[in-house]
Amino acid sequence: MSDKAQYEVTQRNETEATVQVTIAPDEVKKGLDSVYQRYAREVRIPGFRKGHVPRHLLESRFGKDAFIAEAKEDLQRQYVPEALTELDLRPVSTPRLQEISHGDTEPFVFSLTFSILPDVDLPKLEDLEVTVPVGKPVSDDDVQQALSEVQSHFSTLAPKEGDTVADGDVVRVKEGDQEWDTRADADNPVTKHLIGATVGSDVEIDAELSEGKPLKTTLSIVGLQQIVLPEIDDELAVDAGFDDLATLTSDIETKLSEQRDEHVRRMTNTILLDTVVEKAEIPLPEAFLSELVDEELERVKSSFESEGSTSTFADYLERREMSEEAFVDEIRTSISHRVRRELVLRQLGRDLEITIDDDKLTDLAKSEAEERSEDPLRFVAQLKADDRWSDYRASKVNDRVFQTMRQKATIREEEES
Repeated sequence: MSDKAQYEVTQRNETEATVQVTIAPDEVKKGLDSVYQRYAREVRIPGFRKGHVPRHLLESRFGKDAFIAEAKEDLQRQYVPEALTELDLRPVSTPRLQEISHGDTEPFVFSLTFSILPDVDLPKLEDLEVTVPVGKPVSDDDVQQALSEVQSHFSTLAPKEGDTVADGDVVRVKEGDQEWDTRADADNPVTKHLIGATVGSDVEIDAELSEGKPLKTTLSIVGLQQIVLPEIDDELAVDAGFDDLATLTSDIETKLSEQRDEHVRRMTNTILLDTVVEKAEIPLPEAFLSELVDEELERVKSSFESEGSTSTFADYLERREMSEEAFVDEIRTSISHRVRRELVLRQLGRDLEITIDDDKLTDLAKSEAEERSEDPLRFVAQLKADDRWSDYRASKVNDRVFQTMRQKATIREEEES
């Protein structure tokens, strides 16, 4: 607080605050003088040098009220951030400003009302009890499927004996002056029509694409190849960068197991977090929510107006058999849940006193880069250059929050039905 301005919280509840700002008359006069000086420097009036135009001439041209209004805007831009900092308030919606009083020799008094996020009172982590699905062990079928994917990666193309297209064949097709290769696939709405046709024939395509757009055309079959898969043996393993098939198989089993452990860990984190969200009373400010919903709705609508879009927002709603009002409600529910999750995570970080300074965060980033076989210094620099350093810190804090939650809560595993 200073002799230039005074700040006071006149009303506050869990989700909204009103602040009154009182600016001393001397500061109001300085602000008004500054506006006049700015105009005097910029306005050209015959007979007067720039910066020396008398105030009464400026008022006669623009009107005194215009200078007063601009001075008020300047004072608000100057003192509102200072008021919020001093009162330790962080608006999450656009403030509504209301002028209370102002005169030539009086203080300038105005208020601003805005949404704030509530303080969150969380249950004790030791009191949490959740049930999570037990992780499934890696089976022989899982390993075989992964080996088949490696086998497919090293497949080759060879001319096919005969001229009839079968499921899985690579077909050379022509449409007008354009030619390309495509794979005949019984599950594909377009290329399934090629199966059973012969080289040299024309195939009428009448299909509906995944986004609902109809496709009618004629494709001429001008060539045919088949995919040749290598044997799953030591030679394939060497091509994939391993000593032999046993080493490749072992690596697959290890990675599949790690992936499943990570999946269970993430699922457990989600269940724990949602349990805390359900137990905590977290009211959200309506103005804040409405702004987020409007932004998301506009983003979705804009995505259908882009140059590459093949359908409209109305088509999207029709496919989902949903009105726009119902879609807005869906967005609101999703955003509300997301915001409550973020508030809980942030509060847990504070309650558990989990902090990561820049030096420690840099070490974590470098370690992660090495695991990815990336240059550590480049990785850190890119995070900072892309303005993702704060988000990266938050993600690492959240990792520690989840780790603590898993340690303190009671977690029971059960087989999925």
